[in-house]
Amino acid sequence: MKGCRPLSRGEIKKIIEKLNIRDKLLCLSGLYFGLRISEILQLKFRDISSEYISIKSKKNSENVTFQIPLNYRLAVKALEGSYKRAGVIVTPDTYLILSREGENRPIHKGHACKLIKKVCKELGIEGKVNTHSFRKSFVTEIYRQTGKDIAETKKYSRHKNLSNLDYYIGTSTNLDLIEKLDW
Repeated sequence: MKGCRPLSRGEIKKIIEKLNIRDKLLCLSGLYFGLRISEILQLKFRDISSEYISIKSKKNSENVTFQIPLNYRLAVKALEGSYKRAGVIVTPDTYLILSREGENRPIHKGHACKLIKKVCKELGIEGKVNTHSFRKSFVTEIYRQTGKDIAETKKYSRHKNLSNLDYYIGTSTNLDLIEKLDW
C-alpha cells in the first residue's frame, strides 16, 4: 500500500503489547514473514503446523519457505488455546485469523486495517500506518540485517522486480550520507 510507513521497534512493541492474541498474530505474520494482508488472512493452522511455513504468493511473485521462529510458534499455541476456550473447534483447516462472524471465516482486510489504525490512534502513533506497515517493517529490517544487500532482500521480500523493492527501501533509508560529503 503506497504511502504507508514502516514502524520503529518501539512502535511495534507498543502495538504488540496492546493487542489480543489473534490480532497480535496478524501483526507477527507480517513482521516475521513479510506477508501481505491477503496472504495472512488465508493462513490456516495446517500452514504453520510444522517447523516451516511455505508462502505461496498472491501476487505471482516468488514462493518461499521460512523456518518458523519459536516466538511465533508460542503465539500460535496461545491463539489455539484462546479459540478452544471460546468453544471453537480448531482443526488443520481452521483459519488462523478467525472472524467472530460465521464459522471458520477469516476477518476481512478492511477490518484488519481498521483495528491497526484504531490501536495506533490509541497509542498516539502517527503517520500512515496500516496492515502493510508490518510487511514494510519486515523488508526494512531484512535490508538492514543483510548489510543493505538489495538482491538478498529481494529473496526474502518476494518482490517481482527491484523497482518495487526500491520503493520500500527508498522510503525508509536514512539519507545521512549527505552529511559526509566534503566538496
